[in-house]
Amino acid sequence: MNFVQLSIEALSAREFEVLGLIAQGRKNRQIALALEIEERTVRFQVENILDKLSVNNRTEAVCCAFRNGWIKD
Repeated sequence: MNFVQLSIEALSAREFEVLGLIAQGRKNRQIALALEIEERTVRFQVENILDKLSVNNRTEAVCCAFRNGWIKD
């Protein structure tokens, strides 16, 4: 996989929030409860994140966020 430097503006504020919770290992239901939104909305947000980051899964999305410095351990 080629590394591409992305701007944090690639994601909306809500998508970035969801990505942070994904990085914590939370499942869609847990994210929905934490953000007080529907689980289907979380699924939609996750799909948008994967699309915008051009990755195939949640793990790759989190790796991309770490590489770009958006998330710290």
